[in-house]
Amino acid sequence: MLIRFHVSNFLSINEEVELSLIAGRVKKHPAHLVTEDTNCGVRTLRAAVIYGANASGKSNLIRAMRFAQRFVVYGTRIKQTIPRVPFKLCQESEIRPSRFEFEFRRGGNCYIYGFEVDHQRIHTEWLYQIKKTTEMLLFERTTTDEGKVSVQFGKVGFQDKEDQQFVAGVAKGTRSNQLFLTESMERNIPHFADVYQWFDETLVIIYPDSQYLPLASKIAEGDFAASIAQYLEQLGTGIYGFDLKVVNPEVEFPSDMMTEMREKLEVEENSIFVVGPRGERYIVELVGGQLQAKKLMFRHRMADCNEEVLFDIKEESDGTRRMLDLLPQFANLIGQDQVIVIDELDRSLHPRLSYELIRLFLADTESRAQLVVTTHEEHLLDLDLLRRDEIWFIEKDQSGASHLYSLEEFAPRYDKDIERGYMMGRFGAIPVFRRTSFARRV
Repeated sequence: MLIRFHVSNFLSINEEVELSLIAGRVKKHPAHLVTEDTNCGVRTLRAAVIYGANASGKSNLIRAMRFAQRFVVYGTRIKQTIPRVPFKLCQESEIRPSRFEFEFRRGGNCYIYGFEVDHQRIHTEWLYQIKKTTEMLLFERTTTDEGKVSVQFGKVGFQDKEDQQFVAGVAKGTRSNQLFLTESMERNIPHFADVYQWFDETLVIIYPDSQYLPLASKIAEGDFAASIAQYLEQLGTGIYGFDLKVVNPEVEFPSDMMTEMREKLEVEENSIFVVGPRGERYIVELVGGQLQAKKLMFRHRMADCNEEVLFDIKEESDGTRRMLDLLPQFANLIGQDQVIVIDELDRSLHPRLSYELIRLFLADTESRAQLVVTTHEEHLLDLDLLRRDEIWFIEKDQSGASHLYSLEEFAPRYDKDIERGYMMGRFGAIPVFRRTSFARRV
């Protein structure tokens, strides 16, 4: 569960912005709150919908989350430059570190984890556990310009003095371009595993071109396939089932791809998920030294009889393909404490589909999952669908820096037409057009 996210000096974000999923004073839609008790004593929302004009910084906010996630999960190599991108429209930003901080719940506990980083080193890194009345230090690591490392530990729960000395040694010995949280996992230190696993397992970020790679394999599971097919049929795609069709790999794949798959299967896996040259989804196995492949196909019913016909994925619409990559993530949420972040939810989707996806998500009142999306789709600005504190706007100022703010700051009347107010520019975060014609100016 995400509570808050802060970032500064990254891409179009200069001064710190905050995305908060802490519930405000809104009384409408009480089912939109996460019902599970937490030790940190906050009421948390299940959704946040972020609006803004093109180039306002919506995607940059998601990229900031993604940068931090990948930095934690994958770490760095020796002497590798850290690929942070500071705010470029201010000279001072190049030498100022970028700052990232997450507040979240994992395993019944709430944490604050963050770091400040430039191209060469982590300046500071910190982890606190949040209690109802206080924040308890777990560790704080600081690296000076000269590379000197200092580490302070709080109530970590060390087994004994030897355990404490080992963990402290790892912290002080962590490379200046590597997070201690990442290094602790690589060195089999279990004390901060919950925090690392939140980034690795709980936080899921989906871009407009993201593909759900194990789709073909998951479809082979009867219950999962039935659930996805039911969603697709309800959403009017014409799909009512799936099939895995045995195909000839030599026909389906180019020779270099065949070689790559064979090498991977010989070394690593029993089967692999493959996206073909035109977006097709396959399960590929190595049986008796020969590659065998099954292609995911989609069942449709003929209009003039009860016979079925199979469609290839390239025969489906862009919107249907987008849903095929989104719906499995929603289906996987049952009973899961996941945070799904989707950049440009409305990409290739009809406005009513975007609306229905969010409605279906929020209708599951037993879910502990959260959904954060960016969108241009103004029809989602509906107080029958969302709470005021679930609606956010982002726009750039005259210096080119992005600012994020909540609809709650405007305190509109409870029955106010939010969509109309947004399109009239009442809340900002809409395009401003200075040229009135494509005609050439003299």
